[in-house]
Amino acid sequence: MKYSLSLVPSILALLLNGCGGDSGENTPTATVTPSTGVFIDSVVSGLHYQTDSASGDTNVAGEFKYLPGETITFSVGGIALGSAKAASVLSPLDLVPTAQDITDTEVTNIVRLLMTLDSDGDETNGISIAPAVVVAAENLTVNFKSVNFSADAGVIALLNALPVGTMLAGTGDAQLHLSTSLSQWGNLVWGSGAWQAPAP
Repeated sequence: MKYSLSLVPSILALLLNGCGGDSGENTPTATVTPSTGVFIDSVVSGLHYQTDSASGDTNVAGEFKYLPGETITFSVGGIALGSAKAASVLSPLDLVPTAQDITDTEVTNIVRLLMTLDSDGDETNGISIAPAVVVAAENLTVNFKSVNFSADAGVIALLNALPVGTMLAGTGDAQLHLSTSLSQWGNLVWGSGAWQAPAP
């Protein structure tokens, strides 16, 4: 018995040392704050986005969240618009790696679709995609590379689900709209619920 009791202090000391040795392993890791980006074709709200760290819909300012270095994918229902390296400002041009300029067929068709889906039909004040449109597009796919985009089965099905009389935006209108949006973007500021020119 005396021999066994003499081991108790040593055992307790070892246990205490062991607990102390683990304290460094519980140091909390630094939290990375998500960055905020904006998707523009004028600003687009209601556009779904997905990264490795987050998913959601762009807000009224066209904003999305991401971590530096991530790839982000945009979609409307089942229609994937494309992917790009996440950045502070993205446009349809960024979703097509092979595009040289805004006249690229795939870029133009993405813009045509977004303009067509705008809830109030006035893309100059921003493009807003309504939840009902997302539901209508849930099981659809389209080929943005098509040179005859208006004949695409997915486009036709989506147009049939929209209000009567809705027509696909034209090629020239889409290219002019994107060009104008990109040229104006650097001069706009957010205020009163919209991106607008700064006060003089």
